Amino acid sequence: MSATAILQYSAGQILEALNDGVYVTNLDRQIVYWNQAAERITGWSAEEVMGRNCHDNLLCHTDKDNNRLCGKEHCPLHRAIITDAGSLTPVTIFAHGKDGRKIPVQVSVSPIHDEQGAVIGGVEIFRDASEQMRNLERARSIQTLSMRMPANDDPRLQFAVKYLPHDIIGGDFYTIEKLNTNRYAFCIVDVMGHGTAAGLYAMHLHSLWETNRRLLDRPASFVSQLNKSLCQLVRDEESFATGLFGYIDLQAEAVALCAAGSPSFLITRQGQTRRITLAGLPLGLIHDHIYEMTFMPLKPGDGLLLFTDGAIEITDNKDTMLGNNGMSGLIDTLGFPETEENLAGLLEKMLQFSNQTNFPDDVTMLSLRYLGHADQQKPYGIPIERPLP
Repeated sequence: MSATAILQYSAGQILEALNDGVYVTNLDRQIVYWNQAAERITGWSAEEVMGRNCHDNLLCHTDKDNNRLCGKEHCPLHRAIITDAGSLTPVTIFAHGKDGRKIPVQVSVSPIHDEQGAVIGGVEIFRDASEQMRNLERARSIQTLSMRMPANDDPRLQFAVKYLPHDIIGGDFYTIEKLNTNRYAFCIVDVMGHGTAAGLYAMHLHSLWETNRRLLDRPASFVSQLNKSLCQLVRDEESFATGLFGYIDLQAEAVALCAAGSPSFLITRQGQTRRITLAGLPLGLIHDHIYEMTFMPLKPGDGLLLFTDGAIEITDNKDTMLGNNGMSGLIDTLGFPETEENLAGLLEKMLQFSNQTNFPDDVTMLSLRYLGHADQQKPYGIPIERPLP
C-alpha cells in the first residue's frame, strides 16, 4: 500500500489499530474517545465509559504506593491539561479493571489543543505492563532486604526513613546498623540514574557494605575502600554515586561523617534549621582518592536530616527549584520529621510545591534525632581517624 493510500485513513482508524490503549477527555476529564486496545486491557467497553469521567469509580488510578491519583492534584492527565505540558517519560501506575483487577500500566499524557492553540482536553496512552511488573516486584523484594533498619528502641536516639523510588525499584541505597551499645553506622547513597540498572548497582552497594563492615567505625577508610571497588565498574570517567556515610556516637555526643559528593544535609537545633556542606569527590571517579572524616558535636534534641538530591531538585510551575532553603523553610514550619509519618507529611508538602504528580527522581530521606540523657557522662576526647592508604 502506498503512503498516499495510508494517509487516507482517518486518525480514528489509526488509533484503533494501536496495541496501546488510548482515551481522550475534555477539560472536565469526561471521556470522549476510547479505543479497542483500551477495552482489551481494562475490560471496559467504549459504550460503558463514553461520557463518564475517568475518575468516576471507573479506572481508579493509583500509584505504586497505592495512593489514589484520580483527584485533581495527583492525576497525570489533569496536570497535563492545566499546565499545558505533556509527560516526558512514561509513568507506571495501576488501573482498576472491570473485573476488579489492579492492572499495571505505563502511562503517557498530553494536552490537546484547538486550532488557536487553546487547551481543549487531554489524551492518555497506556500499555499493559503486567509481565514487567511481576519481574520488578521480585527485584524489589530482594532490594528491600538489602536496606536494613535495626530496632528503633534506644531511648537516646530516634531515626526514621522514607524511600520513594521513581520506578518500582530505584537507585538509592540506605542503611543503619548498630555497631555496639553506643554507636550506629549509617549511610545514604544516590546511584546515577534510576530504574532497573541503578537498582542493581544499589544492591551491589549492600554487598560492599557487608564486605567492608570491619571499617564501619572508620567512615573515611570505609568510603575510600568503597570508592576503589566502584571505580572498577565505572567507564568514561563518569561518577558512579554520591553519598554520605558515618556513625553517631551516643556516648561521645557526636556524629562522624564522610561525604562523597553528596548534597548538603540539614541540622535542626532549638527549632532552627541550617545547612551543612562537606567536601568529597563522588564515588567511582578517582581510584586512589583519600576521603576525610569530620566530627560534629551533638546536643540533646539535635536532628539530622539526610536526603538524596531528588528531594531538593524539584521545581514549581515557574521552574523555581525547592533547594536547601526551601527544604529548611518547610522543616521550620512543620517541625523536624522524626518519624516516618512526619517524613511522609514533609514529602507531601514538597510534592505540592512541585509541578509534578510524582518526584522525577528517586527520593530517600533519613532522619536521626539525638535525644540524650541528663546524667550522661561526656568523654574528654574523641579519637581521630587516619584513612587507609
